[in-house]
Amino acid sequence: MLYRGNELYKHYGWDHKQIHEYSSKKFREFVKFAYNNSKFYKSYYDECGIRYEDLDTISICDIPTINKDMVYKNFYDIATKYIDPKDVAKALESNELIAKVGEYSLVHTSGSTGKPCNFLYDKRAIKIIESNMMRISLGGCNKVGWGDLPIKTIYIASVGSGYASSAIAMGGIDGYRSKSIILNAKDPIDTWRSKANSFNPSYMAGYVSCIKIVADLQKAGEINLRPKKIIIGGEPLSRETSKYFKEVFGADVTNYYGCTESILLGVGTSWYEGMYLLDDMNYFEIDKGNRLIITPLYNKIFPLIRYQLNDVVEGFTKEPVPPLPFTHINRIIGREEEIMWFKNREGKMDFLHPLLLDDLDVEEIKEYQFIQKSDSYFILKCVKMNNESLDVEHKIREQIDIMLKGKKLDNIKYDVVFTDKLDIDKLSGKEKMVIKEGI
Repeated sequence: MLYRGNELYKHYGWDHKQIHEYSSKKFREFVKFAYNNSKFYKSYYDECGIRYEDLDTISICDIPTINKDMVYKNFYDIATKYIDPKDVAKALESNELIAKVGEYSLVHTSGSTGKPCNFLYDKRAIKIIESNMMRISLGGCNKVGWGDLPIKTIYIASVGSGYASSAIAMGGIDGYRSKSIILNAKDPIDTWRSKANSFNPSYMAGYVSCIKIVADLQKAGEINLRPKKIIIGGEPLSRETSKYFKEVFGADVTNYYGCTESILLGVGTSWYEGMYLLDDMNYFEIDKGNRLIITPLYNKIFPLIRYQLNDVVEGFTKEPVPPLPFTHINRIIGREEEIMWFKNREGKMDFLHPLLLDDLDVEEIKEYQFIQKSDSYFILKCVKMNNESLDVEHKIREQIDIMLKGKKLDNIKYDVVFTDKLDIDKLSGKEKMVIKEGI
């Protein structure tokens, strides 16, 4: 893993032209591989009048895009090897952090804008992603040396089976033989204090909103952590928040950008401006609305060719922007979900994280949205499927009540409201999972 990481780190020294020529070449190879090995792509491109011999010369922008709905409907045909539906069903029922379908890893989207969508990763893809942890850790003011081994890592997020970020974070942590503990958003915040105070990590990793909570605890003098590196992902990181983390912890801050469809897309740090998209891992484009179009170049079991994300980016350019040779953006727009703070049954403030709420799984519900009205009350808006049963509200309340009880928040009140559609964020095009009104 260290060897692979060092080889990837050498790409930082390539010039701008070399990186983009490499990315374009890999794209051509990958799209031809998909045509020859994926039933979906051969059929899709044939219907569009694109043959194998065209793939070396056709303009990349003339190759049709795909989206999440197409993946949802064509999961088994996109895969380049036979996948047994029984193995997928078994994996989805698994409580394992990294759900396995034979030799492949199964991850899923959150489901906040519809039903969760599944994706597969092969062993080689996972190893490549894990190896990147080395190169994205290098640089900054705090050097990690032999005296820091074995690395001690504290991971702070909503952790559950199938979440891509959890799978890769914990897989990579284990691969580096790091000693680690988890602060899970599903657990009461009091357990965070006791766990954190008994551990002295050299690395801290997790979601921005979760690490912000730990930073607030540290600033209040309730914990004392001094990590050398903080690696953040899953939510946008503002310059102000990065500065806050650096001041509170004295750590170098790395902003890890990834998604379920491609677990590593880019990286930003506290020692340079903006974010670089890693062209040696993915081929990047944007549409007229500045939404990213991605082609992960490293995952052969489940190729995504010109996959349309809903992430809107600002300042996308493939022109040289030092110090690194990769595609550069100023920032990602529209990925942040707010957490909800409530007063628990003991009168203390605790939170519900959006990715914890993603665990809501009722077949009759197409999508949902939480509207927080106060520190003791929220509304759950739901869009029902056409074949809903009469007891759907009862099923929803059963699951919500379990979530609240687990967080000692079973004192708060809520209503379930059924609607035809949810509110859309105009900028990102996403249906926000959490809306705060009047607080």
